[in-house]
Amino acid sequence: MVFGLGVITLKLDDTIEKRLRQRAAHLYGLRRGSLSRAVEDALTSWLSSGPSVEEAQVRYFAFLRGKSVLEAPSLRELARGLKKAEIDPRDIEIRATPRAPSVEKLGLRVSHRAA
Repeated sequence: MVFGLGVITLKLDDTIEKRLRQRAAHLYGLRRGSLSRAVEDALTSWLSSGPSVEEAQVRYFAFLRGKSVLEAPSLRELARGLKKAEIDPRDIEIRATPRAPSVEKLGLRVSHRAA
């Protein structure tokens, strides 16, 4: 028996879906569960390739005329602190440490038109 399985419903681009199904069939055969196994293996590899959530913690610093005036764990909290301190956000420089992660898109959003 297998316990603790999550269910996720995804929408994929048709080309990606086709490639995924072909690769899963090639690697794991046409058995039941081969697609799930392929996706799970791919996600496990992807998740282990980057820094963990703890390692990727970002701290934001507000600098006014080269001097650090505020520090916060999120931009939202930094904005609240600036407002509370009555500092105009246009007058400051914001730096992040470690560098804020770049945004990565995992796929395209495609709408299908009725023929």
